[in-house]
Amino acid sequence: MSGVASTATIADMFQLWMFLHILGAIAAFGYGFYAPIFGRAVQQAPQHGHWFASAAKRVSTIVILPFAILMFITGAMLVQTGGTEWSARWLSVAMLLYFIALGLVFLVQRPAVNKMIALTEQPPGPEGPPVELRSAVRRAQLTGVALLVLTLAILALMVWKPALGQSPERALGASFLQQHLRETRVAPVDVLVDARALGVRLRRM
Repeated sequence: MSGVASTATIADMFQLWMFLHILGAIAAFGYGFYAPIFGRAVQQAPQHGHWFASAAKRVSTIVILPFAILMFITGAMLVQTGGTEWSARWLSVAMLLYFIALGLVFLVQRPAVNKMIALTEQPPGPEGPPVELRSAVRRAQLTGVALLVLTLAILALMVWKPALGQSPERALGASFLQQHLRETRVAPVDVLVDARALGVRLRRM
């Protein structure tokens, strides 16, 4: 019975980390899907540009970046409790895309937003917005598109877990859970450990 209880605990922890991971994804990347709508509205009413740039930076600092970092922590815990091997290629690619996204945020997007804030403190003159402002806005827009593409790519990798040349067992990480059940000496019957969450059906041992 202790083995069954231990397995149930692993499944419960996996669900907890999955919940926090999805919550982090919504908070960190949800804004990116509707930010272009705000950006288009600001283009039509440029007098609100400073407010929008300042608000975007505040949202990024208070919500997006903390939850993006939280996603890395919860993702690591999902790997530990869900049985995915760190050597799984889809996971390696997803992590690479994640760090590329963070690099774009810190090295391109935030500097562009800071530039926008500085250049919109005063309303534009008769000649219109300065060239530097248009350049900063363009960088922020392109970075936003790139972040959306990266987000969708990471999501696809997490959902479908493509083998990318590896065996399906290695990509899905079923071996860890099977080994755990062997070590805890669960009775040799068909066991389904929260298949809706894990997506892994354990065969008869």
